[in-house]
Amino acid sequence: MLNIIVCDDDAFTLRLVTSLLKTAIEKSAAKARLSCIASSGMEVLNFIANSPGSYLYFLDFDFGKEELNGIDLVKRIYLKDPNGKIVFVTSHSEKAMDILRSGIRAFGFIDKTPEQEKMISEYVKYLRMASAQEAPAASLPMIRLPLGIDETAALPLSDIIYVDSVKSMAHSICYHTFDGSEITVRDTIEHALELLGSNFIRCHRSVLVNKQYVISLKNGLLKLSNGETVTCAMGKRKEVAAACFKKEEL
Repeated sequence: MLNIIVCDDDAFTLRLVTSLLKTAIEKSAAKARLSCIASSGMEVLNFIANSPGSYLYFLDFDFGKEELNGIDLVKRIYLKDPNGKIVFVTSHSEKAMDILRSGIRAFGFIDKTPEQEKMISEYVKYLRMASAQEAPAASLPMIRLPLGIDETAALPLSDIIYVDSVKSMAHSICYHTFDGSEITVRDTIEHALELLGSNFIRCHRSVLVNKQYVISLKNGLLKLSNGETVTCAMGKRKEVAAACFKKEEL
């Protein structure tokens, strides 16, 4: 599986790029998924600190007033992900030479353009190039969820982004997956936490979250790498921040 990180500090551009990438993944027939949709360099660094691995990155170069510019961000990415593949998506194509002169190795460059089909074609190209270099993934840890009498569903732990109680159904919880699917079962949050293990943390009395997908905490909301947010209780914020954000990344 090719895991992709996209980052742009402009909200409209980030939504557009995410949509174009989803289309490109379908067209390329690549076994790929968007693992992190980030609006800042720090969100990217938080994500890869919690989710070690090798990723294909589509990054804006100019983050405006962001603490890290494109070059600084990539240098810190390579400390955690030395085999990462960086594609800069920028409206400042003249800065490509500056990037190369800095010693940063780039997997490629894509010019931001109003021509969406052209951008999709560029994304398809890099998806296919990166996919060709991917090694087969190891088997993933799974959890079996009871759906009914003699019926269960096997769900990879890495697919679960959070679990919450179902208010409209007594003694029921819902497993939310990265791709937006939901599986509701009769169980308790306490028992789910026992089953899911150390990658999950309770951020609210009725919510468990997968630590590897938490990329920021602001105003009592945890932003997850697929763009969703979940509530973090006041009394849980310090514990969750300590568990999800490495001090060296802050």
